[in-house]
Amino acid sequence: MTDERMLRDYTGHIHGSTRTPYSPTPVIELDGVPVTVSVDRNEAVLWICDLRGGECVSRHLDLDAAGPDDAWYVENGYWDEEDEDDEFPPDRVEVDPYNIAERATVAHLDGQPVVVTGGARYDFSLGDDSDTSGGIVRAWDLRTGGRVGKVMIGHVLAVCSLTTVPYERGLLSISSCETGKLLAWDVSSGERFAELQGSYNGGMGAASVDGRPIAVTGGHDDFLQVWDILTGEQIGEPLTGIGAAARAFAITKVDDRAVVVAGGDDTMLHVWDLATQEPFGSPLAGHTDRIETLGTATVGGRSIAVTGSYDGGLGDGTTRVWDLARGEQIGDPIVGQHLQVVTQVAGTSVAVTADDSGAVRLWDLERAVR
Repeated sequence: MTDERMLRDYTGHIHGSTRTPYSPTPVIELDGVPVTVSVDRNEAVLWICDLRGGECVSRHLDLDAAGPDDAWYVENGYWDEEDEDDEFPPDRVEVDPYNIAERATVAHLDGQPVVVTGGARYDFSLGDDSDTSGGIVRAWDLRTGGRVGKVMIGHVLAVCSLTTVPYERGLLSISSCETGKLLAWDVSSGERFAELQGSYNGGMGAASVDGRPIAVTGGHDDFLQVWDILTGEQIGEPLTGIGAAARAFAITKVDDRAVVVAGGDDTMLHVWDLATQEPFGSPLAGHTDRIETLGTATVGGRSIAVTGSYDGGLGDGTTRVWDLARGEQIGDPIVGQHLQVVTQVAGTSVAVTADDSGAVRLWDLERAVR
């Protein structure tokens, strides 16, 4: 029997290494067409797959432009620009295609679609010196694979979480790494706005709340922290009540109240009022394995969350829809589907899922909440 919530069913739309619970496949509109975007890390190739017509095309990332900008070498003592005999360092830079995109997300920058990637531990090396740096954040033109803006260096270890948030001057890239360090940059200029210390293994979510970029971090601690990105200051006290480790995060509004939503190894969905920092109702139970992915939307006037739990031997592997105001699950779980993202396609709020075969499905959230 066909599930009436399902809009479309596609096969072969996930490529490379992004078909994992840890690196969900993002969706963006390209020339009015919704597409999935993934990175084949074996070859540093973008795969762009049409969710309307089914066609997939590839774009090679410009690895020649993947190294640091000139100033980085001077600032870090790798090149003396006043020494004419000192060979310019980019001739010795080696970028590892496999490590270039541990995480990926998509956004529009000045109206143009881009994919933002966060590197793994051994992103690039300086030739025979064997000095390495990981966790580099880069933006790429979705149409050409060319680099956009500056290379953003600072994590050293692998990026664990990555997102973008628009703000009054453009687009912010916000990322956290294995050590829990959170960094925020202006994607175009490379200007760093924040360097914050969150929990080990660096789970993170971010959004704009009343025009202010806010991030929430967690990980291998039994609490979350909320941050004002532009000031670099923590907002209030840590949010408590969640068991370690927290893995999926979102910031949204319920009845015009900003709330933090999070899930993780304790299998429950937790909600806090951002203003009071108190729990917003009781934790929502239903999953039997840890929550790995999470998205939110407002559908039919209802604030909802969609969660994805992977089957780690405890018999879950479901995607579930929740009414945040009522504190209850909506409908039956979607079985055997891994939540990738919650987004809009042609003005309709949808959940995008994938199964172990690589088939992608779109689920109409308006139908789901009826």
